[in-house]
Amino acid sequence: MLDLKIITNLRLPNVKFKFNIQGSLFIFLFIFCLSKLSASKLENGFKALSIYDYFKAKKLFAANFKSKNDPYSSYGMAVIYSRNDNPFFNLDSASKYISLSYNLFFIKNQSKVFFQFKIDGVHILQLVDSVAAKGFEKLKKEISINKCNSFLKQNYLANKNLLNEVVYLRDELEYNETVNYNDSRQTKEFVITHPQSAFVQEALLLIDRQIFDESTKDNTDRAYISFIKINPKNILLNSAYEKLFSIYKQNSDVAGLKTFVSNYPKAPQNLEAWKLLFALTVKSFSNSELEKFLEENPNFPLKNSILKELELNNLVLYPYQKEDLFGFVDASAKIIIQPVFDAVSGFSEGLSVVSRNDSVFFINKEDTNPFDQYFVDAYSFNNGIAPVKYGKQWSFINRQGQIISQVYDEINEISDNFYTVKLNGKFGALNNFGQVILEPKFEELGDFKNGFAYYRSENKSGFVSKEGYVHKPEFDWLSDFSTDKIAIVKIGNSYGLINAGGKIILDTKYDQVIKANNGIYIVVLNNLYGFYNSYGCFLSAVAYDFAKEKPADFYTNGQVFKLVKKNQQALMDVNGRTSIDFGVYDEINFASNGLIRVKNKNKYGFVDRKLNLVIPYKYSKASDFKDSCALVQLKDKFFLINLKGKEIYSSIAEIQKISPHYYLVHNESELLVNFKGELVFSDISNIQPINSKILLITLNNGSIKLLHD
Repeated sequence: MLDLKIITNLRLPNVKFKFNIQGSLFIFLFIFCLSKLSASKLENGFKALSIYDYFKAKKLFAANFKSKNDPYSSYGMAVIYSRNDNPFFNLDSASKYISLSYNLFFIKNQSKVFFQFKIDGVHILQLVDSVAAKGFEKLKKEISINKCNSFLKQNYLANKNLLNEVVYLRDELEYNETVNYNDSRQTKEFVITHPQSAFVQEALLLIDRQIFDESTKDNTDRAYISFIKINPKNILLNSAYEKLFSIYKQNSDVAGLKTFVSNYPKAPQNLEAWKLLFALTVKSFSNSELEKFLEENPNFPLKNSILKELELNNLVLYPYQKEDLFGFVDASAKIIIQPVFDAVSGFSEGLSVVSRNDSVFFINKEDTNPFDQYFVDAYSFNNGIAPVKYGKQWSFINRQGQIISQVYDEINEISDNFYTVKLNGKFGALNNFGQVILEPKFEELGDFKNGFAYYRSENKSGFVSKEGYVHKPEFDWLSDFSTDKIAIVKIGNSYGLINAGGKIILDTKYDQVIKANNGIYIVVLNNLYGFYNSYGCFLSAVAYDFAKEKPADFYTNGQVFKLVKKNQQALMDVNGRTSIDFGVYDEINFASNGLIRVKNKNKYGFVDRKLNLVIPYKYSKASDFKDSCALVQLKDKFFLINLKGKEIYSSIAEIQKISPHYYLVHNESELLVNFKGELVFSDISNIQPINSKILLITLNNGSIKLLHD
């Protein structure tokens, strides 16, 4: 029933009514007609929208919205702006109107259906998510910090997973900017302003590294002492100890070492500092000298054992193999540790990792297991720690055999002063003191090479630097970085090059990219090759016939380049000048010891740099000259010749170069000759290279010889 008192008090502009029941009824009918008119506009708007008449629908929704803000007109406008099949498509406007529709709807909270359009809380939020999803795809193509913030502001009603993904992308951009800025104050600001960011822990680690770099940029002992005093909980505290110790060690600073062992008893280098202090102070090992040292250093931790260890440090031992077992010999080739092990490593910090009967353990130079412990696997000691595997888990131990770290699923052998580790199914990295540098968060992480390591995420490769910079995973494959900070990348089935900043310096459009020497890369396209350098320049056209079975050093030695066309060869220098043209020789090799090995009419000979023939074409096989000697074959005989072509040794058996100045002759009983053609050993049963300059030779009579090249 109408309240007549209320109706009679109504006043419309410029209109006067009599205060009676008939006038009141007129007002009621007027308001009712306005409501019906509005409903009619909505009905017609959604009807037009249902048949894709966007112009009419937009006009009707706009007119209704102008006269009365309601969630239904806003919803209709959002639908129009969210569809890309009409000229009104605009995701910013769609976000604005659907957000308005959501807020207005929950004032009235009244669901309505217009044709196939149902407008309620569920459907409004569905459109919110649809608009946000389209906006997100657009954002990913032109991503920036400002656009991420704008997206979050406009699409605040979208589902949390999508918003969290945008927040992650924004934080990643801001964090990488912070990394590039490389200032601890800037990084602290990031932590303060992004307390919930996924990058906070990484930023905290970065702050420690930046504080270390900023505090110790002078690389002086005073700088490191100050850093240690002010930052006792910094993750690079041990690096500061190491740097300080290195300064004292390099300068043989006895006073500095005394201060170090006294002030930093918990430093990983404390024991090593004591050893060095002892070595620098005690020279003759006389009783008076030893007594004086112990009197001046009553806290010396290794009063007895250090003397024995220093004595053993002067003993140089080399791995020795007899049949399938290993032991050690000294510099006179005398067996010191019998060959009873299945495998051994070289001695590192006084200990070797050995294995026997499926057990791995450490021995010292007296063939004693100092820890009386056995492991599944282990790596050599470095900076006083070593990774060892107990059962299925890995840890670090110190020189006393004590576990000093948490447990890991895996620890890889040290590479570039970093350990790659696996924890809870994720990979991270530790420095050579066993401290966390990269938190375990990667699906896969390679070994560090030249300051960088690749990682894998969702079947894509990115890379991280030892300073903590993380480049997004956008490649299908990524090589190790070279010394000139360049890596080969693969996108799809094509290869290119990037620098350490992640910038493409050679477009990924080649069938293959091969690293050669001296910053040179061989690029291959459609079975043709050319040369590209690390400065970002092509040295030749990609126009020469590529043979995939040939190694990189067949094409270039890093200074001169071999060109192959229609089975003919030429040489080109770094300036693009052809030094030997096509057709001059059947085969051309690079100059070595001043001579170039060439082939003419199926015979090898040697010419000088002016192409004068020095050694005639007569050999069926020939090697390049190295250390003034070359190996050649003439008919059924093998020769060692000098730079003048003189045959200084000949044999009916093949000759093999095994070190810079020594050659093995494969007779019934193998022989060893030197670069002068002189016989050094005969009746050889085994030769074991210790390194590039030391050979361990076992003769048929069982005697052992150590040969230094």
